[in-house]
Amino acid sequence: MFFHTHVYYAKRIDKNLDALKVIGSIIPDIAGTSIITWDNLHKKKDILNFFSYVEKSQPAFTSLLKGINYHNNVDYLSHVKYKNSTPGYAYASATSQLIDLTEKAYNVSPQRARISTHNNIECGVDFHLLNDHPDLAVLIRNSIKEIDMEGLAKLIAVYFEKSEKETLEALKIFFSIATDYDLRSIDEWVKLFVGLNKMYLKTDSNKKLTRKVLELSIEITRDTYKEFIETAIATKDTEIKDCN
Repeated sequence: MFFHTHVYYAKRIDKNLDALKVIGSIIPDIAGTSIITWDNLHKKKDILNFFSYVEKSQPAFTSLLKGINYHNNVDYLSHVKYKNSTPGYAYASATSQLIDLTEKAYNVSPQRARISTHNNIECGVDFHLLNDHPDLAVLIRNSIKEIDMEGLAKLIAVYFEKSEKETLEALKIFFSIATDYDLRSIDEWVKLFVGLNKMYLKTDSNKKLTRKVLELSIEITRDTYKEFIETAIATKDTEIKDCN
């Protein structure tokens, strides 16, 4: 899921939400910058090893771990299993029409289109939740300002054996999704997806078709996004699981 969905979930289940929990609820997706892998903070074993390191060596960042747990809970339902059925909500919601349109819009293979389509569905959920709760954008931006960015970069760089300078730059690029776009607007989502596809998939997306992809995703999720997030909240799950 995208930023606002994860933070909405965290806000609903945690009455003592702080800036590090907010950032923790989105930080696993920094993998999109390639500074870490998708497995690093989405696979159970890798997550638990990271938790152990932080608890022993960087206790000031303990709240970050709670946020990562929240992220894991939502992604499991979105990616892996939802309502006792597999795959999760985002993959199960994809239609053949959306997959075909995604292939054309993003200039990718049919296999990649099926993967990217789940991101489109997650965009739809995020779009609806942010328009319902515009305060989420303010919460994320304030949390980014509040945290020790250099300290977080050092933590990630040391644990994952990366350059601290490159990690800090990756954080800034990642957080720009929250600071540089008004994602209440479909036009802004189009700009974001075109940029992400260029960076991550190395493809040039068709802007007009990308807009159609996102409009269709928003329509597909219109009647189900509330049920999805309320189901996630109702599970009260805290177990770390593989979620990609």
